[in-house]
Amino acid sequence: MKLTLNLSPVRVDEQPTRAALSGTVLTVNHRGYDLSELPDGATAEHPELGKVTRNGDEYECTVRLGHGPNAPYETRFPEPIVLDNHNGPIELPLYDVVPEEDEVIE
Repeated sequence: MKLTLNLSPVRVDEQPTRAALSGTVLTVNHRGYDLSELPDGATAEHPELGKVTRNGDEYECTVRLGHGPNAPYETRFPEPIVLDNHNGPIELPLYDVVPEEDEVIE
């Protein structure tokens, strides 16, 4: 299975987003979504995952990526994550960085 995960960054004061993939089940913040339930060739709007598409064993969806006030550029403007035959936790961009005492974050 191939999954393209588009990330939609959102500033939040909660825990970092967590994601994992096991077979066709994408788990985001402890909630599992079986992507294989979407028929082949279909596109659907999912309340939690945004637009989800399926073409054979290739899937694409969007996940909300929560970030803190000092999130790095890579978190605020993330590239899609492409996973091919992946099982386990998905490494997402950093939630936040703690600035040095002398450092000013703009």
